[in-house]
Amino acid sequence: MMKTEKSEQIRIKYLYRSLIMKGRIRVPYKAAAKMVGPDCAYHLYGTFKADSDSAKTD
Repeated sequence: MMKTEKSEQIRIKYLYRSLIMKGRIRVPYKAAAKMVGPDCAYHLYGTFKADSDSAKTD
């Protein structure tokens, strides 16, 4: 089975999307929103906002 360049790019994109949504990779919010798409970016906003609020109180 031969992998094409496009299929490899798609596989890697969804791997990163999964890692971002699970919280295993920390990237800036704007970059994360572009990678996961607008439907999932809404869920990211709450986690990024909570993290920045807790950092201010430490």
